[in-house]
Amino acid sequence: MTIPHPANEQASASSLVPASDNVDFKGAQAAIRRAAQRARQLAQQTGTDLIVVRAGKVVRVRPDPERPE
Repeated sequence: MTIPHPANEQASASSLVPASDNVDFKGAQAAIRRAAQRARQLAQQTGTDLIVVRAGKVVRVRPDPERPE
């Protein structure tokens, strides 16, 4: 069950997950990191931008060629 928060208030992801689900949650975090890494690699290979959220806004950014893969 999720806990509603006002739009201007950020809830930490861990506060929304029951303690019994922490193992699954950690696995999900790792999967999200792998997906993000793959997205950066693909963006570098294809010369496309990444769409990310920064400071609550959706922005387009170029992948960092110096970032290790």
